[in-house]
Amino acid sequence: MLDLYTWRTPNGRKVPILLAELELPYQLHLIDLGKGEQKTAAYLAINPNGKIPALIDHVDGGEPVRLFESGAILEYLATKAGRLLPTAPARRAEVMSWLFWQVGGPGPMFGQLGAFARETPRNQAAYDKFAAEAHRLVGVLDGGLRDREYLAGDYSIADIATYPWLVAMAESQALSLDGAEHVLAWMGRLALRPAVIAGMSIAAAA
Repeated sequence: MLDLYTWRTPNGRKVPILLAELELPYQLHLIDLGKGEQKTAAYLAINPNGKIPALIDHVDGGEPVRLFESGAILEYLATKAGRLLPTAPARRAEVMSWLFWQVGGPGPMFGQLGAFARETPRNQAAYDKFAAEAHRLVGVLDGGLRDREYLAGDYSIADIATYPWLVAMAESQALSLDGAEHVLAWMGRLALRPAVIAGMSIAAAA
């Protein structure tokens, strides 16, 4: 049995997408960030970093496996299921490279850009700094997709990790994707996947 602790943010949608792709049942626990539920003692016992997502895998006959950080959870689940993360060293390395690129680049940079875009009055110097880096990262992504449909060739956890952040930036208009034709085509492909649709709309009515 899997217990997933998450919320409706780009990072929070990655694991629900993967769980839907893998058709793994799980118990959903929504951690309302607006109410500070991620900082409660009960949640900090699960994730000492006080962020989402977190996962507990109640392994049959064994000690429960606790994970936090979205990239670690995606790797764990894909390895456990034997899907969406290749076992061949070269192909696995490419997926993991793009996965770490996302958690170290677009994740924090896009997040900061969004925060400064909403700020009133705006710190223009900080906004411009993160906007420039965000545009550079979109260029990296667009180049990576120039000759392939998915980041590492075949659809993988690298795509799952990256997609929600691009959607968030596009919807908030914090970052223009004009000219990033390969990124836009890739987003269109992912948007049609039933599991992506399910994961992006986690507990929408809750």
